[in-house]
Amino acid sequence: MKEKLVNVCGKLLGAALVVWFGWGAVEMFRQGAWVQGAISVAGMLLFGALLVTSLFSRPAVPEPVPLVPQIDFPTDKDSSRELAKWVAAEETDVMQMVEELLASPEAFCSAQATRDGEYADEYREVSEFYHDKPDLLCSEGLRLVLEETKVIAMFDWKEMLEEFVGQMTELRRVQTYGLPVPKEQLDEAADIPHWCHVLNELWQPLGYQAILLDTKGDEYLVAVMHYTSHPPYPDDMFWK
Repeated sequence: MKEKLVNVCGKLLGAALVVWFGWGAVEMFRQGAWVQGAISVAGMLLFGALLVTSLFSRPAVPEPVPLVPQIDFPTDKDSSRELAKWVAAEETDVMQMVEELLASPEAFCSAQATRDGEYADEYREVSEFYHDKPDLLCSEGLRLVLEETKVIAMFDWKEMLEEFVGQMTELRRVQTYGLPVPKEQLDEAADIPHWCHVLNELWQPLGYQAILLDTKGDEYLVAVMHYTSHPPYPDDMFWK
């Protein structure tokens, strides 16, 4: 609505300038000011041409966002367990960590925060921030478990292609099942959903697909799931 209003105002302004320069040209010629009149005519023609172009040119049609399965990231224990099964059922070490997290999220995150490792500080932060909110602590702990064990990959919304390819290549299911992540087939100017869509065209015949896990934030969480025409989750969990 705002864009349409700006567009209409711009056209009205252009029409007003055409009229103003036209009236100025008539007045200048009437007074014998030929140079000023010629300048006014040039201004009228310039803004007239811009106005005609804007009236008859078609607005650019935005490229549609490709359809990529998207699921809300869980915020309770039962949904957290289900998601873990969908994305890492065969990974016994991951599932063991998930069960320990679900049994006692505060104790699990506190223990993870005291060990050496890349994610220790992040476990400490979520443990301190969500210590009185067990469901949210469970959700944040699950994200860290899945990310640290290379089950999911997290990207900034404006991530570069090289980083996307690097992280996707490291995912467990990508490595275990030899899923291709061909950089040369991905448009460097595109974004995460478009790249996931291209990968899905390559992966679905192999029985897998990339999905987006929605955290209601600016980042993208990407996981790999088994592909089936009858998914084990409700249709309303898809991004339509």
